[in-house]
Amino acid sequence: MNKKEYIKAVDNITAPQGLVDRIAALEQPAKKKTPLWKTVTAIAACFVAVIIAFSGIVGGSLKAESENMSSGNGFSNDFLADSYDGSVSEMPESVTDSSATAESANRKIVKTAALGIKTKNYDTFMNSVKQKIEEYGGYIEKSQEYNYDNASNRNANMNVKIPADRLDAFIDELAAIGTITSKSVESTDITDSYIDVESRINALETEEETLLGLLKKAESLTDVIELQERLSTVRADLERIKAQKQSYDGMIAYSGISLDINEVERVVEGDDTFFGEVKEKLMNNLYDLGDFFRELAINSIAALPYIPILTAVAVVVIVIVKKVRKR
Repeated sequence: MNKKEYIKAVDNITAPQGLVDRIAALEQPAKKKTPLWKTVTAIAACFVAVIIAFSGIVGGSLKAESENMSSGNGFSNDFLADSYDGSVSEMPESVTDSSATAESANRKIVKTAALGIKTKNYDTFMNSVKQKIEEYGGYIEKSQEYNYDNASNRNANMNVKIPADRLDAFIDELAAIGTITSKSVESTDITDSYIDVESRINALETEEETLLGLLKKAESLTDVIELQERLSTVRADLERIKAQKQSYDGMIAYSGISLDINEVERVVEGDDTFFGEVKEKLMNNLYDLGDFFRELAINSIAALPYIPILTAVAVVVIVIVKKVRKR
């Protein structure tokens, strides 16, 4: 019994205070501490024993499982060696490629293009463009021509529809017969909107069939009227959604091209290099300078009828000024 237990026992029997004080003054014997190296050794020994036991259990189970596979299940080691060549099975590339191709083919893409074209032979170019549109199975949606009666500086704006799968080839044809100064091609993915429209069409068609079935079974006049009103609403929505789907189909099948055609007296074909840009700007400046003097000469010749009148006016003004000075 230690000091605390003894004091508690003495308190319980209400010992005299003097005895309690003497017991409290006693020192409790210090506990012997276990050396640190013994504790570490004991923990390491327990850890090694656990590892050995676990290895024996796992090794025995694996050996038994291997024996069962080779004998009890009827599979020989030779068969296993022949059936496995050490390679990891992978999905064939053709399968992944085909799935990716199918997914991309199901995307609903709308293509549009805008071209700026210059030509020196306006009439020939316009006839060639119209011929190419027919050859590629397209059509002209809108066409506007300006300065049609003038002999030069004519231009036209055309909105053309071309099958989407032949858009690039058509642009190459235009580049061969004219000079493309600007080009913009855009692709818009409307797959989500297209799927949403199809889902709404399916839902409305299902509701239409249900309403028709209920209408056949309706007995009261009130039910018939309500069903017919709802059926009219469903059919109107169905026609509107189907028209939207047809619009999407047309946008996907035919690409829209905006053509801005300008007639010019010369076409400078520069490149993206430094000297190409210098050449293009120099030729443009020389052309503008020559055009300035040409316009000046034309305006001077056109003003010849006014020269006598202006001369007479100038003479009268000079005479009047001289008389005023003399006075």
